[in-house]
Amino acid sequence: MPRGLLALLIVCLPASEVPAAPACTAPRGFEPSGRIESSDVVLLFRTVPASIEVGRHFSVEVIVCVEPPAAVATGLRVDAQMPEHRHGMNYRPRVVRGGEGGYVAEGFLFHMPGRWQLLFDVERGGRTDRLSTDIVLE
Repeated sequence: MPRGLLALLIVCLPASEVPAAPACTAPRGFEPSGRIESSDVVLLFRTVPASIEVGRHFSVEVIVCVEPPAAVATGLRVDAQMPEHRHGMNYRPRVVRGGEGGYVAEGFLFHMPGRWQLLFDVERGGRTDRLSTDIVLE
């Protein structure tokens, strides 16, 4: 099937056939800087510090909301890569589970400017869903 036709079919699906993402609200005091969603997973996240600098460590705080029946995420892995350069970071982040569906991933360091992708692997009900977002450092 030609790529343009596939895109047209996706755009023309009735709204009733497109699954809605689950509702997801941040706990009091958590101001997310980003939101990523699929049909049944929503991630709210922020980096600490809020402004990422080349060569400086940072962490990523994440709230995971999952649509029933698998209403609880059983795990989260967070990593980063530079797709154009085909490499990741020189560090392996460590993810710690917090309360209320929250996680903290520590140990990030972007060692060069350019487009980075934050990768979130949400584990639940025997499957893993990958969500990602781009961050561009100059």
